[in-house]
Amino acid sequence: MTKKKHHFVPEFHLALFTKDGKKDSILWVFDQKSGKQWDAIPGSVGFKKHLYSVDIPDIKPDVIEGVFAYIEDNVAPIIREICNSQKIPMGKEYNWLINYIALLAERTPVKREVFSKPMQDIVKIMAKMTLEIPERFESIKQRMRADGIDVNDNVSYEDLRKFVFEGKYKISFDNNTHISNLLTAVDAIIPFLYDRNWTVAYLPPEVGDFVCSDNPVSFHWTTQKERGIYSSPGHGLMETEVSIPLSSRIMLLGCFEEVPHKITIMSKRSLAILNNYTVMHSDRFIYSRENDFLWYKRDNSVGNVADFKRLIQGEGEKAILE
Repeated sequence: MTKKKHHFVPEFHLALFTKDGKKDSILWVFDQKSGKQWDAIPGSVGFKKHLYSVDIPDIKPDVIEGVFAYIEDNVAPIIREICNSQKIPMGKEYNWLINYIALLAERTPVKREVFSKPMQDIVKIMAKMTLEIPERFESIKQRMRADGIDVNDNVSYEDLRKFVFEGKYKISFDNNTHISNLLTAVDAIIPFLYDRNWTVAYLPPEVGDFVCSDNPVSFHWTTQKERGIYSSPGHGLMETEVSIPLSSRIMLLGCFEEVPHKITIMSKRSLAILNNYTVMHSDRFIYSRENDFLWYKRDNSVGNVADFKRLIQGEGEKAILE
């Protein structure tokens, strides 16, 4: 049977943010678009239908989802052991972990949009260049015919040029293209993730809870200074940190510089700052163990869900935190 629900944040991962740490337990979902919050089980969130489906002759449409499920099955016990032992694994288990982090970083719907927008812009630019002058357009039509491609002569050059330059159209790519981009991106970032030094950040229950999101792998600078064109942190840049919430108690932090193997988060302020990394990189949904969570406000104070709702409702837009 073909799988329709394709999770971009796996069920086993979201289960670690529930009250009982199980797939049939409850977590809380916060919608930054509406400001609404509700409880749900992991299997009912963090997915999109046919997200990884492919159209390849003699191949099942959900073959990629099957590969991802195989990776998840192998890494789930490794992540649970990290949460229990508070230690980064070695050898083969470390390889599984890094591959999973790379996949988690690139498989989300918002990352698909990151890839799609530049490709859409390039196609539109090429279309305008093609129709810039009639002679160029006719030359391209002749080459197409020579290559055996059917050309529709019912649409005039003037009408087509007007249509293209007005830009009142959308460009979309098939899922095969999106999957190809996804797998290429995963391969590209694995070496950089592998070379980082990782810290296990442990959060005692009395301090609060880490949150997860629909885009859980985030990047940020570890130092604040003028960087010119390098305004955004990237996978291969020094003075950057990767953060991945593994559970409501554990977050992984990865740097190229030397870091401690383990830290304990003892203050609500530190927790709020770490939660901000997750929240500000989310697309729309935040997942939490309780119906309240801490975040770091622009006035340098610690806020809760009620504050977050007021911020969204007051500004009328998604709360992007600075």
